Amino acid sequence: MLWLVIAIALVSIGLMIKGGGWYFKDDRSTDYAPTKRKGLYYIVVGASLMMGLAFWNEFVYKKSHSALEREEKRIATICTDVVKAYNKSKDDIELTMTDMKLVQFPFLPKASSKAIGECQFAIQATVDATLRTGGTHSKTYDARVEFDRSTETWHLRELNWLD
Repeated sequence: MLWLVIAIALVSIGLMIKGGGWYFKDDRSTDYAPTKRKGLYYIVVGASLMMGLAFWNEFVYKKSHSALEREEKRIATICTDVVKAYNKSKDDIELTMTDMKLVQFPFLPKASSKAIGECQFAIQATVDATLRTGGTHSKTYDARVEFDRSTETWHLRELNWLD
C-alpha cells in the first residue's frame, strides 16, 4: 500500500513539474498557446492527485486505523470489567438453580471478584433464593467466567457453591 501511495505522489509531482515547465516558459506566440494550456492541465491534474492523496490519507486511512484502535480499547475494557462479567453470568447461574422459585442477585458482586487473566474473571456473590416449598435461603457462589474475543460471547466455565 505504501508503494502505491509513493508512486501516486511521485507521478503527481512529475506532472506538476512537467506542466510547470511548459506553462511558465516565457513564450507568448500563438503557436505555443496549446502547449501552455497543456502545461496548465498537467499542473491541475498533478495537484488534484496530490490533494486526493492527502484527503484519502486523512479521512480514509487514518480513520480505519483509529477505528481499529477504538475496537482494541473496547475489547481491552471488556476484558477488565468485573461488573460486566458479573452481569453477563447471572442468567447462566440462575439456570443452575432449578429448585428455586425466585432468585435475587445483589447489585454488585463481592469485592473479592477480580479479573484473573486474559478476559477471565473470578466472580463471587451471594444470592437470595426463594425455595419452591417456601422459605428464603442465601447461597454464595464462586464462578469462573470467560469472554471469547472472537465471537464476543460470555461463557460460564465453572461454578462452585460455597455453602
